[in-house]
Amino acid sequence: MKEITEKELFEYYNDTLERCGIYLLSADSETIEYNIYEEFDIGVQTFLYIDVLNRFYQSGLISLEKLNKSLLLREKTLKLRDLDEWDFEKFKTSKEWREIMILCDEIKAIN
Repeated sequence: MKEITEKELFEYYNDTLERCGIYLLSADSETIEYNIYEEFDIGVQTFLYIDVLNRFYQSGLISLEKLNKSLLLREKTLKLRDLDEWDFEKFKTSKEWREIMILCDEIKAIN
């Protein structure tokens, strides 16, 4: 089995972040369901993992600020899964989801 390169991992990390943001508030339900409940969900668990993020930081691909905010994003998202908010109907109205969308946008804005 071929190991994923650091470059590929970083592309998956960035793709995960692109799957979530305030822009989704105006998206159709199919787009939201696919981006959040498939791509973002899997990406947060896989590509926002502490070991992966540390690897990016050690390689200079992300700053300490981006690493810390990515860890916070992972924590908030995983916590949300345990609440009654992990639901398509609540996505557009939940305070917790809005915080996650804003945090994604903040992370994407960090160079």
